[in-house]
Amino acid sequence: MKKIMSLIILLSVIFNLQAQQAQQTNQATVGQDKKMEWWREAKFGMFIHWGPYSILGGVYKGHNQNRGGAEWIMNRCKIPVAEYQQITKGFNPTKYDAEAWVKLAKEAGMKYIVITTKHHDGFAMFKSNASKYNIVDFTTYNKDILDELAKACRKHKMKLGFYYSQAQDWNNPGGSVARKLMREGWPNPDSTKIDAYTEANKGYWDPAQQTATMEEYIDKVSVPQIKELLANYGDVAVLWWDTPTQMTDAFAEKISVELAKYPQIIQNDRLKRPNFPGDYKTPEGRVPKAEDIEGVDWETCMNIGSSWGFKSWENAWKPTEVLIRNLITIAARGGNYLLNVGPTPEGEIPEPSVTRLKEMGEWMKINGEAIYGTQRSLIFPTWGECIRKDNKKNTTLYLCVFEWPSDGKLNFTTNSKVKSATLLQNKTNLNIQNVANGIIIDVPAISPDAIATVIKLELDEKLPPLKIVSNSVKTFEILDL
Repeated sequence: MKKIMSLIILLSVIFNLQAQQAQQTNQATVGQDKKMEWWREAKFGMFIHWGPYSILGGVYKGHNQNRGGAEWIMNRCKIPVAEYQQITKGFNPTKYDAEAWVKLAKEAGMKYIVITTKHHDGFAMFKSNASKYNIVDFTTYNKDILDELAKACRKHKMKLGFYYSQAQDWNNPGGSVARKLMREGWPNPDSTKIDAYTEANKGYWDPAQQTATMEEYIDKVSVPQIKELLANYGDVAVLWWDTPTQMTDAFAEKISVELAKYPQIIQNDRLKRPNFPGDYKTPEGRVPKAEDIEGVDWETCMNIGSSWGFKSWENAWKPTEVLIRNLITIAARGGNYLLNVGPTPEGEIPEPSVTRLKEMGEWMKINGEAIYGTQRSLIFPTWGECIRKDNKKNTTLYLCVFEWPSDGKLNFTTNSKVKSATLLQNKTNLNIQNVANGIIIDVPAISPDAIATVIKLELDEKLPPLKIVSNSVKTFEILDL
C-alpha cells in the first residue's frame, strides 16, 4: 500500500511539474505574440542604407567596383583608413529631408523604417561619445540625422528600427573584417601583395585597424553605441544586426544584457548564431520556399536596384510588377518585405526608387487589406498566391491572380464553404459555382489589374490557428552582395 501511495504522490508531482511547464510555455508564447503583433501586421517596411560610401557611389580610382553593393567599397577596394576618413569629411547631405523620406514610405504603404546607424565602414550616422567617427563630430554637416528621422517618424506614426553592425568595423580599431580579395574591388597593381597581407591578418588590410583587440572594440565602441541608440531616440521598434564576423557568445551576451532592458524591441537573428536566435529569420535578396520558413517569423530584405548603398552607375532597377508580386508572395508565406533604398550623398532617394515606391503605393491603396494583418495560407495556386486573414468569426482568403484565366473561369481548390467572392478593386460580387474539389469563380474577360487582381473570398468558418515558433534553429545565409 505504501508503495502505491508513493507512486501516486510521485505521479502527482510529475503531473504538476508538467502542468507548470506547459503554463510557463503558454505564457511565454502569449508574451512573444503580443511583442510581435505590430510587426506581423505591418508586412511592409523600408530599409535605408546610407553613409559616406555614397560619396564614391561604387567608383574608386576611376574603376567601377567589380562585385557587391557599393556600401562595401572600402573593403573590396582596400581603401586605407586615413584616405577613407578624408573622403568621409566631405559627407554633407544638405538635401536630406527626414520628413520627406517618412512621407514617401507612408505613400508606398510601408509601416516601418530600418536605417543603417553604423554600417561596416564604422561611421556612425548619429552623435556618439564612443567614437569621434560620427556625422556630428567628423563632418561639416554637423547634424544628427537619426534625431531628425526619429522625430519625423513619431510625427507620422511610423515605426523606426536601427541597423547596427555590431561586429564588423573597418575604421574603429579592433572591429572585425570579413576578408575579400582584391579582384572584387579594382585592378590594383599590388593585388597579390594585398591579398597575401589580408590572408595573414584576418582580413585586415591597414595596420591602423589592428591597434586594438576586438574585445576592446566591443567594450569601448559597440556596446556604448548600442546604449546610445537605445537611450537617445525614443521608442526603438527593431534592432537589425548584421554579419557577426568573429563574434563570440561572450560578446553577444554583453549586447544582450543591454537589450534586455528594452523587452519590447524586436531583433533579428544575426547577433550571433546559433545561440542568439532573435525574434525572426532573415532570408536575403530572395523569396524563400514555403517549406524553408514553415512556422517561423521571417523577413526578406531586398534591393530595388542591385546595390544596398547608392551606386552611381545603377542600371538594374526591378520593375514595379516584380516588387508588388514579391510583396504578395512574401505575405502569402507569412513574411515581411523590407525593401531597400540607397540615398545619394546629398541625401536624396534616387528617382527610380521613388517612382517605384509611389506605384506600389497606388496598388496598396486598393489592395492593402490583402497584405496588412494577414498570415500564410498554406495554399499554393498555380495562377498566383493565396493570403489568409482571420477575423473574429471567420477567415478571409485573398486570391492574388497573376495569370488571368482566358476563359473567364478561375478554379480554386478548397474544402471550405465559401460565402462570397468579391473583386477588391471595385467591390463587384462574383458568381461562384461549387464543384467536387472546390469552386469555380466567374471573372471578367480582362483582368482589372495587369500586375495582380485580388479576389476576396469570405469563408463560412474560421480556419484552425497556425502555430509560430519564433526561436526556430533555422537560419539563412547572410549575403554581402
